[in-house]
Amino acid sequence: MKNLLLVLILIHSVLYSQNKEITGIYKEGVMGNLSSYRNYIELKTDSTFIYTNLGREYYGKWELSQNKILLNPKIKKEFAKVRMKESFKTDSDSITITINHIPKYSSGSKSTTFQMATVYFDKKNDYIHISKTPLSSCAWGPPVRKQKILNSNHYVTISKKEFSQIGFMTHNLNDYIVFTKSNPNSNVFEFEIEDIPYDEDVIKDEFFILDGKSLYYPNKRGKKDIMRTPLVKMKKNN
Repeated sequence: MKNLLLVLILIHSVLYSQNKEITGIYKEGVMGNLSSYRNYIELKTDSTFIYTNLGREYYGKWELSQNKILLNPKIKKEFAKVRMKESFKTDSDSITITINHIPKYSSGSKSTTFQMATVYFDKKNDYIHISKTPLSSCAWGPPVRKQKILNSNHYVTISKKEFSQIGFMTHNLNDYIVFTKSNPNSNVFEFEIEDIPYDEDVIKDEFFILDGKSLYYPNKRGKKDIMRTPLVKMKKNN
């Protein structure tokens, strides 16, 4: 019993020592003071954090797991549910795609609205973007390529084509959902999106990658995103 107690005390001491070395303030860029327009995070010794991202503050618990700083790992992400219905319209020589968005509400959160979905046919390079309004790549950039705008009845039409599978991606999904056509002659497809509540004030199960004195944002593959500026640990006298 005494040996077990000693082991537990030793483990706690090691974890405390590791966390103490990691705690501190990490900020974007190596020059200048903290600013509401600059991303930074403070990892506190009591395992809580304050994270400022684009001027918005987030709070919660952090944990160290190998080389990852986990933010609110016990608050799991939710993802939208998508269902597809297909049918055959005899007097049509085109393909109809309908978007039926079902927002979900909960106390203290905002409902989401449909913005855009990407649909591909068999291969990811054969795709269209479906949106409510015309979208641009950025505020001053050109329109998004291959986009179709929903009409007042929430559907778009495209030229008839042969395919066996449809990949579907939209906001609040972490990857494409692939649907296989049950009828090779189907030319009408309805996607029903059961969305999740939007809680913009809570970080859910996010992480940074710790490398020396820097915290890197992860890319879609969970590796260091070298295209984004990492957060660098500030010296105590700063």
